[in-house]
Amino acid sequence: MDIQVIINQMVILFLVMIVGYIANKVKILDKELNQKLSSLVLNVTSPALILYSVSEPVEGDLNTVLQIFLLSVAVYVVLPFIGIFFARILKVAKEDRNLYQFMTIFSNIGFMGYPVIQAIFGKEALFFASICNLVFNIFCFSYGVFLISGAGKVSFDYKKLINPGIIFSIIAVVIYLTKWQMPVIIGETSDLVGSITTPLAMMIIGSSLAEIPIKEVVSDIRIYIYTIIKQIIMPILFWWVLKFIVHDAMVLGVLVVLIAMPVGTIAIMFCNQFGGNTSLASKSIFITTLASVFTIPTLVYLLFA
Repeated sequence: MDIQVIINQMVILFLVMIVGYIANKVKILDKELNQKLSSLVLNVTSPALILYSVSEPVEGDLNTVLQIFLLSVAVYVVLPFIGIFFARILKVAKEDRNLYQFMTIFSNIGFMGYPVIQAIFGKEALFFASICNLVFNIFCFSYGVFLISGAGKVSFDYKKLINPGIIFSIIAVVIYLTKWQMPVIIGETSDLVGSITTPLAMMIIGSSLAEIPIKEVVSDIRIYIYTIIKQIIMPILFWWVLKFIVHDAMVLGVLVVLIAMPVGTIAIMFCNQFGGNTSLASKSIFITTLASVFTIPTLVYLLFA
């Protein structure tokens, strides 16, 4: 694995993010358009990218799928306890502890995860990431809602799981297991539509960051400490444990890199919907996203080079 190639890819993603930031500042993009484009990425281009990942037969079997699924479940069972621990050692105010736990569990898989995974590990790894995303959605729309809403019990709305991303992930699993040879025209169409995902997603992130006042960001020292713990220390600990269980280097890499992703933009959406601390969520997304340009290549170099 050539670390220079990875660094170049992350710099390219960062520059595309800057394009989105500038586009927002000059009023080409705005909050309303960000929401519409986000819907396009989540419901159209990302599903196409998932389909493209299995457009050609991929080596593997049911055991590989089950391993990734079960490992993802295990990770999302452990992460809440880590989030609680982080909130304690950072002496987070009681009213913000649930949000810190949410930010620790639910990283930016949908927008940033897919482009980064593809850039580092290639097309095949997108399929593995989509399985992780299945588990992410199940936990996010049950335990995640519980955390931010402050509800007395964990609720689960199965309707939230009926979306193109989940549907195409399941279709991809079926294609992967049956080794079905996709017609060339479908594969090329999914490639063309899916290729929009990376630049569009990164520009949306950049445009969203432009909505956050810089003065609010630089003054919160706790977020910087949290970023180091979340995006360097935590992935290294997971890598150390998972390397004894996972023998496929690509599967291990996908799991660790997804854990190392910045705070997910869904944190702001949930805070807006359920009355959480949107200011804290915004600042955390800003700092962790910018830091990921440096932390992810560093982790990949240290752990997988």
